Amino acid sequence: MRGFATAKAAAERFGFNYNTYSQHERGHVGITRAAKDYARAYKVREAWLLTGEGEPDDIGPDALRAAFLRVSEADQDVQSSVIAYINFVLRPLEKSGATATKPTS
Repeated sequence: MRGFATAKAAAERFGFNYNTYSQHERGHVGITRAAKDYARAYKVREAWLLTGEGEPDDIGPDALRAAFLRVSEADQDVQSSVIAYINFVLRPLEKSGATATKPTS
């Protein structure tokens, strides 16, 4: 998630109308119509932004693809380290029969 010193700084950075953004931030008007844009800008789930339930960040197929693309473009030492870490983390889950995924909300 991103942090800004002021609402004006955030509105300027993302190209939002400052008056509208400021009213949303203070809770003076609902954000339903702007939620998708705000979620994209702050890299959080829209549902979390609207309800506060669950986790703010979405670890799903797109996030995994992006991470693995970065690894595929890294040098071989980095790739080896990432593969070793993944195996280290997943091994106990595989032995216990648990899955490495969790249901999405």
